[in-house]
Amino acid sequence: MSTFLSIQNLSKRFGPLTAVDNLSFEIEEGHVYGILGPNGSGKSTTLGMVLNVVNPSSGSFQWFDGQLSNHEALKKVGAIIEHPNFYPYLTIPRFLIEH
Repeated sequence: MSTFLSIQNLSKRFGPLTAVDNLSFEIEEGHVYGILGPNGSGKSTTLGMVLNVVNPSSGSFQWFDGQLSNHEALKKVGAIIEHPNFYPYLTIPRFLIEH
């Protein structure tokens, strides 16, 4: 099976605060994973880094065994990092048209 996402020694520091410290793991295609941890443990920061929303301080990651650029790989990935801003009075098609 091929590797969907590979993270090698990924870290993120905000000044003196280390939000993610030397994280490494692989996610194989065809499996479902969850990232669990208390508030402030770096879950959203990690997702932000691999989704190109947050710049890592060090380390690296690659999508799809490195066969695609990050830009092309992210066209195949869907993610919501925080609470989505949905409006209960709008249908999904209407929401997509208006936003």
